[in-house]
Amino acid sequence: MSSRGLVCSTLPFSRKDSICRHCWTRDNVGLRTAIRRRGRDVHPAQRAAASAVESASAAGLESTKKRREKGDPYALILPGCPEPMGATYEADTNVVNFALFSSNATSVSLCLYTEEDIINGKVSYEITLDEAVHRTGDVWHVAFQDLQASFLYGYRIGGPQSDGSFFRAGLEFSPDSIVVDPYAKSIFNGRREFGQLAGSQEELDQTARTWPQAAGLVPGPDDEFDWEGDKPLDIPIEDLIIYEAHVRGFTADESSGVESPGTYAGLVEKLDYLKYLGINAIELLPVYEFNELEYYQVGLEDGSMNRYNFWGYSTVGFFAPMARYSSAMKCETANAAEASRQVINEFKNFVKESHKRGIEVILDVVFNHTAEGNEHGPTISFRGIDNRVYYMLAPKGEYYNYSGCGNTFNCNHPVVRKFIVDCLRYWVEEMHVDGFRFDLASIMTRAHSLWHTAPNESDDQIMEEAMKKYFPSDMSGEWSETSDVESDEGPVGGIIPDGAGAPTGTPLSDPPLIASISSDPVLSRTKLIAEAWDCDGLNQVGAFPHYGGRWSEWNGHFRDATRQFIKGTDGNWTGAFAASLCGSPNIYVNEPGEHDWWGNNGGRRWKSGRGPGASINFVTAHDGFTLADLVSYNEKHNEQNGEDNRDGESHNLSWNCGEEGVTEDISVQFLRSRQMRNFMTALLVSNGVPMILMGDEYGHSKNGNNNTYCHDSPLNYIDWCLAKADTNGMLRFTRSMISLRKEFKMLRRQQYVSDADVEWHGVEPGNPDWSETSRFLALTVKGHDEHADIYIAFNTSHESEMVQLPQMHGRKWLPLVDTGKVAPFDILIADERLSEEAVQAAQAAQEMWTLQNIYPMLPWSCILLKSVEATDKDTICMPDSYTKDLNM
Repeated sequence: MSSRGLVCSTLPFSRKDSICRHCWTRDNVGLRTAIRRRGRDVHPAQRAAASAVESASAAGLESTKKRREKGDPYALILPGCPEPMGATYEADTNVVNFALFSSNATSVSLCLYTEEDIINGKVSYEITLDEAVHRTGDVWHVAFQDLQASFLYGYRIGGPQSDGSFFRAGLEFSPDSIVVDPYAKSIFNGRREFGQLAGSQEELDQTARTWPQAAGLVPGPDDEFDWEGDKPLDIPIEDLIIYEAHVRGFTADESSGVESPGTYAGLVEKLDYLKYLGINAIELLPVYEFNELEYYQVGLEDGSMNRYNFWGYSTVGFFAPMARYSSAMKCETANAAEASRQVINEFKNFVKESHKRGIEVILDVVFNHTAEGNEHGPTISFRGIDNRVYYMLAPKGEYYNYSGCGNTFNCNHPVVRKFIVDCLRYWVEEMHVDGFRFDLASIMTRAHSLWHTAPNESDDQIMEEAMKKYFPSDMSGEWSETSDVESDEGPVGGIIPDGAGAPTGTPLSDPPLIASISSDPVLSRTKLIAEAWDCDGLNQVGAFPHYGGRWSEWNGHFRDATRQFIKGTDGNWTGAFAASLCGSPNIYVNEPGEHDWWGNNGGRRWKSGRGPGASINFVTAHDGFTLADLVSYNEKHNEQNGEDNRDGESHNLSWNCGEEGVTEDISVQFLRSRQMRNFMTALLVSNGVPMILMGDEYGHSKNGNNNTYCHDSPLNYIDWCLAKADTNGMLRFTRSMISLRKEFKMLRRQQYVSDADVEWHGVEPGNPDWSETSRFLALTVKGHDEHADIYIAFNTSHESEMVQLPQMHGRKWLPLVDTGKVAPFDILIADERLSEEAVQAAQAAQEMWTLQNIYPMLPWSCILLKSVEATDKDTICMPDSYTKDLNM
């Protein structure tokens, strides 16, 4: 089918109309129906509008017939409506409305594709919009009646381009490119499987094969989904057990045994595994449409070490689920449009099935940058639509790079702010997700750049000062209103210094975007989690603008303090670890330290006002060592990434327990096993919200690679054979620790602990050692008659300790956890591996110690005991003579 250039005709309204000429698809068709039904109480202007629509429809019948005869995919072209943004379908009238923001564009064409044409790089139909009819303010719009829903769409946008001058800095229109609608709900690029290259090597160059043309799905009448009454779970934040997972990595390994590996459908097949573990929230690495071929490089001949963008932190379409995570996209009998619709439904089904199992869905979202990169990157969407608006730019049009990825999304610009809120609302209202984790969220608090598009007399001084500062070569005399700020290519302009009320990039104490999200009626009930730092050194952990406690934060301080203490490092780590166990009040409540720049400035107002739920606790995450590698490697081993081991974090606070990497030494293996359990225990007994990295529950290793962003391989896949076998007992230990956390409410507090809630100990009760050489910490957590008291102790020394337990009147200590024991006796909970009788026998064997209020601890081990009522036959007190013999 050849491309046709079309100009809109049969328009029901003119530019002179005083009535709403552009809202045909919603207001006027609805009015026409109302007029027929009521015949009264209708404003004359509205009646005229409806009449005009009917007249236009009648006039269009002949043209409709002719269009159908010549193969056009629609019956009638209409002016359309400037809102809502994106492509929307109106079922009552069978009209599809398209609306696109572009303040600097001088021409816009809507391009329609068939699947065959987009694969072959051809536009099937191109409709040029008449600015006099199809533009309202800065929004371009058009509507079609009876548009075939089998089409995909994009935009060709023309406008001025940067030429090094003040007035055109930052303008990057590219009329040779067809750009993707930022509001597209599903995106197709001709590739149906993850990692598949476009076209053939003989026909296309490397760029065309890795960055094929992408287009959005035209909505239609078959977009309904049966939610079966699904409702938000609304699990209290302090009760969450978060599992950080990757959609593809979760089931891509053949050992998963699922019907559709690496997909949303495959994930559904394994949800019962998460329920079995006790997980009640899954946090997915990015599922917004991205290009996994962005970093593509050919590796080994069998393709096993090809480099991909596996993690997905480089968004192409924010409203669209990643298409190649869907089994529907692999269906050869479904055309592109049908498959794209099913991508949406497959994701919705995953959310619905998660909720049925009591599991909330949290999305890791990346609003700090996009896949378009810096000035050398591809034009996919935002750059070609309105580069000045969507990106944070310096006065000469250079990209600020607070993300470390080439560009920075201009989050607090009014248009971008609305886009982000619209996007989040869509995922909550339409996709039913329960919350979001915001990657490099501190960027969302930075002041936006603002550009002048139509200078006037009141701006003379601003423009003159800006030109003198940034473009002195452009000054051929004094700036005046008559300066050449208009051209044949349309309105241009320059940057307004401090247009946001502060220099571009300045951290704002009251950022408009965060305020908008926090107060939004739809988003206010969701989980909002900030990675409260960025790549330019801004760290807001403890004081991210939270607007009444709406936000939680990834707590990097918890990670660092826990790693340092558990491996036995000199320094003030005992106190820092104690604070971490309590939900990090030293970070979220206490006065900021002298090195906390943000906390002492714009963030001071956000100190306090939250409980332990503000802290998302983690020991490991996707970027860094896995738990198994944290105790097996002193150094990163990223050679397979192809960057000569220069990438990834070099300061991991890890300890290999005596040997680097894989070892045959049994003593090293046992020590590593203890350390993994120590870390998992610390995570799951701490106040705050624990997050477990996918695979850590059974001890997954990435062979010391701490930056596996580029590997679509077993490095990033769950090994279901290992998980099922659980030969090291780690999976059972993790599951049982989660069960204990759920049993003891005082480990899931809404408020920070007081002296009445916790008593601190050293090797002797009530005598904690807070020195920089301390390697021991214990505490009693009070149940206050609602629960049994529990005693928790960590020995991170290379020496064993005989610990003196606190004495209790009429009660005794019952061992539950001892990481110094071999599995399954490391955690004494009855299950399929350990009978109730075996549990009781193991606990009875420890009474030789506990009835004397002492307990032996191995080096690098931890214990957890709970108090139970003592019987008459139990000996409660240890003889004084025995205490002296033990030097206690």
